[in-house]
Order: sequence, then structure tokens, then C-alpha cells
Amino acid sequence: MGALGHYLETEGISTTQISLIKEHTETIQPPRALWVPFALGRPLGRPSDPAFQTRVLLAALVLLEAKTGPVLADFPDDGPDVSEPTEDIADLPACPISFARPDGQKTETEQLLEAFRQELADCRSWYDMAAAQRDFSSVAYFPPQDVFQVFHDFLLDKPMTLDDNIASPALALRLAAQDLKTAYFESVMVRPDMTLPDDTAFNRWFWHKTAAGEVLRAVRDKCRAADDAALKMNGDLLLVPMDQTGS
Repeated sequence: MGALGHYLETEGISTTQISLIKEHTETIQPPRALWVPFALGRPLGRPSDPAFQTRVLLAALVLLEAKTGPVLADFPDDGPDVSEPTEDIADLPACPISFARPDGQKTETEQLLEAFRQELADCRSWYDMAAAQRDFSSVAYFPPQDVFQVFHDFLLDKPMTLDDNIASPALALRLAAQDLKTAYFESVMVRPDMTLPDDTAFNRWFWHKTAAGEVLRAVRDKCRAADDAALKMNGDLLLVPMDQTGS
């Protein structure tokens, strides 16, 4: 968006944007940008909080008053979605998935992928229920039945089959990761056995209690070791939130 902002400004159109990764914005230097300290995929902060989200939008729009740039402003507070969690990670519910190793010939990665496949099958039924209730899903590119193949092929060094509108494996991995987290979030919202009141609780559960979180860590590690610059950026910044970078 920063590069696009520069182009639009040359046509006389003032631009502003919201930034989730401050280092990128400092490098690109868009005309105007508001940095927010929220989780990736949540540029407006906590969902279902219109008053707070309006504050974020207004803070970004007020930057249009600056006649010259680049301008990079910080949003003044963390918002309600990053409050200190009260529950211990061990108390969070875990997906009912067995990590038994029935086949001693499988590698650790293959065993993880098998657990992930089973977990996705369980998630899929709840995801479908959520989509039916809302008549809508925020999953944009890779529904649960497709996201497995993306990570499976990448982790096992198999050729990745990409749609024409997805330019690279790095982009496919990033979009698949976003859709995976979205599908899990939507499925959790309709599960009577799950009580995750906000983004903080969901993130702690997703990254510490699911095979999906473990798969994304494995993808992150493989991206970090790649020669491709876009894959390296995925691994360093774009797949696992900074506050969840531990094993």
C-alpha cells in the first residue's frame, strides 16, 4: 500500500494507511501512515468493538491534514485486545486430537501433518456451521479443505499448485496462514465447549494448543532457512506474531 500511496499522490490524491509492521513502513516511507500495535490481521484492533475501531480509523484519517510527508504516527494505546491474560496456558482447552504415532516410518513432519489433517477435519464441521449461521465467512482464498495441501506441499518439498491470482509460494503461504486462523476463529465462535472471550485468549489457544499452530511454526522455520527473500520475510515477520515466536 505504501508504494501505491506514492503513485496516487502524484495524481493529486491524498492517501493514508494503517501499518502493522513499523519497520516496513519506515523503509517504504508512505506519505502518511498510522502504526498500530495489534496482531497481524487485526488492523483495527479487537473485533466487535466499533467504538474502539472508529478511534483507529479517525486516527488514520486525521493524518490527511498533513500537507507534506512522509508522516508516521503511533496509535496512542494498545487497545482492549492485548490486555494481560488472566488464565494460564495450561487451562485453555485443547483440540481433541490424538498425536499417536501409528506408523513408525513417518517423519516428525509427516506425523505433525497427519495430526493437522485430523484437526482440520474436526474444525471443518464447526467452520461450516458458523458459515451457515452467519451466511458468510471471512476466509478469502483457502478454505479448510484446501489450506492443508498448501502447507503439506511446502513442508514436504512438493510442487505447489497455485491459482493465477497468487503470484508466488510466499504469498500463498501468507494467505493460507491468514485463512487458517480465520477458519479456526470462526469455528471456535460456535463451539459450546470453547470459551475464548477475546483475541488474546484465542491467540494463546491457537499458538499453544493446536496442531495448526505447530504447523505454522514449522512453516516459519522452513521459510527462515530458504534462499528466497520473500520466503525469508514470511519466516521473520509475517507468519507467527512477534509475541508468539517461541516454540
